[in-house]
Amino acid sequence: MSRPALPVLALLASLALVLPAPATAAGPPPNYVQVKLGGYFPMSSDIDTYDSGFNGEVSVGRYLAPGFAVEGGIGLFETEGRRPGSPVYREFEVIPLTFSIRGAIPSGPFEAYGMGGIGVYFIDDTSNGASDSAADIGLHLGLGGRYTLPNHVFFGLEGKYLWLTTSTFGTDTRLDGAVLTANIGYRF
Repeated sequence: MSRPALPVLALLASLALVLPAPATAAGPPPNYVQVKLGGYFPMSSDIDTYDSGFNGEVSVGRYLAPGFAVEGGIGLFETEGRRPGSPVYREFEVIPLTFSIRGAIPSGPFEAYGMGGIGVYFIDDTSNGASDSAADIGLHLGLGGRYTLPNHVFFGLEGKYLWLTTSTFGTDTRLDGAVLTANIGYRF
């Protein structure tokens, strides 16, 4: 992983909070914070026999224009298992630091959106008592929806697909998978 990638992602996420808000007559506030809880479902052939695991994330975003937002997040997901016929049991614990661009279609208090982004993924791989770690770049695409209450609290569902390859213990492993979450947040 290139060390300059982390400061660039942090800078992009920070810009979301300092850019001027679009002028709207009576629209909702442009900033939001949310918590996402759900599951990670391994889908690559390298780990498709592994268990589904926990996924959690906290993200902060800003609408730069109606229907267009940027979002930065930090989270945790995990999976564990072994390949068929292999005696090696592996546990992956991953901390993603992500940046996403979202396009939304609002309809009253409901909003449907699509998103795409990049992230730095800090990976801890434990195998039969030994541990190795790596930091790798991954990509994601997703869809979601949210409903905003009059007090600016919102609830939503989100699904995204992650493409991520890591090299631990001298072996390349694809951690591609689906992430499904239920979200709660607040616009301010």
